[in-house]
Amino acid sequence: MQTLEAKRRQAQDSRDPLLFELNSKIKEETNLKESKASKEKSLLSLQSSIKMLNSQKQAHQREMNTDLTQNLTPQELRRLEQLNIEVEKLGNELFRISTSRSELEGRKNVLENELNANLRRRREELLIHIESLATNDDYEQMRRTKIELERIIKKMTDREQEIETELQDFANALNQRNSDSERLKTEQIERQQKLERQQKNVDKFLSKRKLLLQKKEECNKNIRELGALPEEAFEKIKNTDPTTLLRDLHKVNEGLKKYSHVNKKAFEQYNNFKKQKETLTKRKIELDQSKRAINDLIDVLDQRKDEAIERTFKQVAKYFSEVFEKLVPAGKGQLIMQRKIDHRDQDDDEDDGEIEENEGGSSVDNYTGVAIKVSFNSKTDEGLRMQQLSGGQKSLVALTLIFAIQQCDPAPFYLFDEIDAALDAQYRTSVASMIHELCDKGQFITTTFRPEMLANADKFYGVTFSNKVSSVSAITKDDALKFITQEQPQ
Repeated sequence: MQTLEAKRRQAQDSRDPLLFELNSKIKEETNLKESKASKEKSLLSLQSSIKMLNSQKQAHQREMNTDLTQNLTPQELRRLEQLNIEVEKLGNELFRISTSRSELEGRKNVLENELNANLRRRREELLIHIESLATNDDYEQMRRTKIELERIIKKMTDREQEIETELQDFANALNQRNSDSERLKTEQIERQQKLERQQKNVDKFLSKRKLLLQKKEECNKNIRELGALPEEAFEKIKNTDPTTLLRDLHKVNEGLKKYSHVNKKAFEQYNNFKKQKETLTKRKIELDQSKRAINDLIDVLDQRKDEAIERTFKQVAKYFSEVFEKLVPAGKGQLIMQRKIDHRDQDDDEDDGEIEENEGGSSVDNYTGVAIKVSFNSKTDEGLRMQQLSGGQKSLVALTLIFAIQQCDPAPFYLFDEIDAALDAQYRTSVASMIHELCDKGQFITTTFRPEMLANADKFYGVTFSNKVSSVSAITKDDALKFITQEQPQ
């Protein structure tokens, strides 16, 4: 018994690889069958495609052998329309059947996957279980398992046959529909080709009709150009033979050939040039009007500009005289506008220290500059010119002009750097008083080494230089006076 048990175990150990190999062969056989079925379907599809292409080839050959003429009767045209409608319906039916076939193939794939994934695997498990049971003595369980396996196999076989039958029916129906569709497509192509040939003929007739209409228009145009003929001409040729008329027309045309060198477009060109002349004349009138309007505007602007210059100059001259009298009570000062009509020499213009207006390359036509005349000790003298003044006097006159302009057009603040350096003591006092008088309308910042400027100042700042660095600090009035007193001798 031990020997037999050892042999049984050995046989069972050698059986498992054989079972595994058998199962792999079965799977390979199944895969080959499926591949064969798919290739057969592909072969059928290719055969149907070959048939369709052959039919198209024959149709094209028949078309090439036929003449390009329209042979369709009205009944055939109506039949063609009906066939087109039927083809469209069959195309829709083919699309529906193709969709149904795709759905059935999807169901078939699902069932095949279920069969391969579940039922066949279950069958293999049952076979292995049966083999394992065969080694034991439980024959009753083996018999029940075998019966169940046979029932499942039979059910799978029946279901597979049903699916194959359904697929075969659908494949046959689809092939029939495909053949009908190909036949209808062939007929449609033939009808379409006939319609294209008919359309070509129609296009040819339309082009010919268009040419005849153009020729008719040309003839009508030539008749209109002839103008109205007298009634005697119609009465004269009413009973004349057309052959004679054609012969006379030929003679007239031959006579007209003698004047072929004459420019036939001369009248048309004359009309075009006449229209252009009228257009240019109107344009010239418009431009002349525009020019006059622009010149009037320039005159008005020049007048306004001259008025503005005169008005501004009068204000500045007025304030210049008032400020100068405040700074120099014993003297007087005035600004003089220089014009071209004065006929003054260039030397006099330069000596008077004129202020030229020449910004941006433009100049005032009526004015050549401004002259300044001042007197420091008399109100009756004509006064001195700028080149005749000393440095302090020139500084005072410049400050007077600045204060006069400030009266006309005040600025927010003024920065003066040692403007009293060249002034005498009395003029420094006058300038300080003037700055104090004008500080209500603006801010004045001055640097000075003279005590007169400190008399009416509000804030004082000292600037010191040490170690190559400048520093600014707020100081009192007394400190400022001491600072200036110390710096005065230096």
